[in-house]
Amino acid sequence: MTRSIRHAWVKFLAMAAVLCVFDAKAQTAPTSRGASRSLFGYDTTRDFLAFDPQFLEKRRQYTKELRELQLELARQTAGGRATPCSRQIFLEARWLTYSAQWQRLEGRLHDLREMLARPADPADAREQVEADGSYDHCSEAWFLKLDSTLEELEDRSSRGERPKFPLKLLDRINSPEKLRNYMDSVLISDIRHKGIDNRFELNLAITAIERLIQGELGDVYPFAPGLKQALLEYEDDHWQNPETGYWGAWYKQENGEIRKTSDLSVTFHIISYRHNNLKHIPEMIRTTLAFKELEYPYGWLEEGKPSNHHNYAVVRLFRICWPSMSENQRELARAEMRQMITFCLSETLNADGSFKLMDEDTVGSSYMFPVELLDETGYFRKSRRFWTDESFPGSLEVAERVAAKIQSAGLTDTESRKTLRRLQDAQREARRRTMVRAFAVVALVWLGYLMIRFFRRGRKLEDT
Repeated sequence: MTRSIRHAWVKFLAMAAVLCVFDAKAQTAPTSRGASRSLFGYDTTRDFLAFDPQFLEKRRQYTKELRELQLELARQTAGGRATPCSRQIFLEARWLTYSAQWQRLEGRLHDLREMLARPADPADAREQVEADGSYDHCSEAWFLKLDSTLEELEDRSSRGERPKFPLKLLDRINSPEKLRNYMDSVLISDIRHKGIDNRFELNLAITAIERLIQGELGDVYPFAPGLKQALLEYEDDHWQNPETGYWGAWYKQENGEIRKTSDLSVTFHIISYRHNNLKHIPEMIRTTLAFKELEYPYGWLEEGKPSNHHNYAVVRLFRICWPSMSENQRELARAEMRQMITFCLSETLNADGSFKLMDEDTVGSSYMFPVELLDETGYFRKSRRFWTDESFPGSLEVAERVAAKIQSAGLTDTESRKTLRRLQDAQREARRRTMVRAFAVVALVWLGYLMIRFFRRGRKLEDT
């Protein structure tokens, strides 16, 4: 047996052992970042150091600067400033921290600093750009323009609006060959030679591509015949890992071999819009339970702590996989979801209806992901409780408090508006249920009245 084959076999046995062990309720997994990367992911540090020996020092410096600007962005957003352009620049700078392209990163940090020093973002920052059809005036990268466009399309479609101009930016992927070529270009990262980790782009791009091609937002662009089938074949036959059931970024290693990762976020975004035509669901379930104590994106935790964002992804996986789960797996999932709800309400929800800015990028996302988590678990809506029949007293009051806070803060970004729609859906369902219960009570009282009259009339006839 050659050394490479022996190494692959040992790795396979280790992964298989982890997946089997975590079917048992009493087991726990290691919490270190290194463990998550060695089992399900990949540690890019050595590759970045090979590209730039000063990588760690420079990244610490720029990450610190970006964090300071992020907090200023959050402060201004919470103060009522509309920040669509600032947010676009921030996300591009955030993406560039996954690279060693320092000049580009410095430029974006400078742009963000300058934008936040202005009295306001440009007034037309959320309007459609005629040249490419995007809704992004301030990003430079194509996939970020696509991400902003997706959010605007979703927000505007909720109000019955359609794009004024053709979405020309989608021309880049509008054939099976173009789609495969683009996916190939971002699936494998060659960090030692290019100095960039493609995972960030891969994750955002596949989210938009999946939703648009699957028709999640309606008929907004004339996609080429066969494009949906080409996407499914790429995901199922080329990309998905049959051992874990997951999708993720691939990395070219020093020896030229490809390391394939199992990424919680990438997998969440793919399965959310596949409409249940999924393969390797049993493996997907085992992997999800197996890396509970590991670090995102190859686990549930963020710096060793729970995260509303990642918990939401896990609950979506549970929902989709629920029909295929064993009763033991369901019991594990039920216990976890109860803990997620408790954590969200007791550790992250503030008294005024806002949420702590934890591992979220923006103020809007600090509302969106906790509310998405609570809605996905059915905390707000009985119709979504796929895992329990229990009720959650006080949930409607929480929904009203959060909605009131978003409105009083004057938040108008796409994430905040999406959050409001979720909360309003929950409130409408609660009102409908109240009306149905009231109608049922009235109907029972009326039926009782009619029955009493019937029996009284019967007695009168007998007496006569």
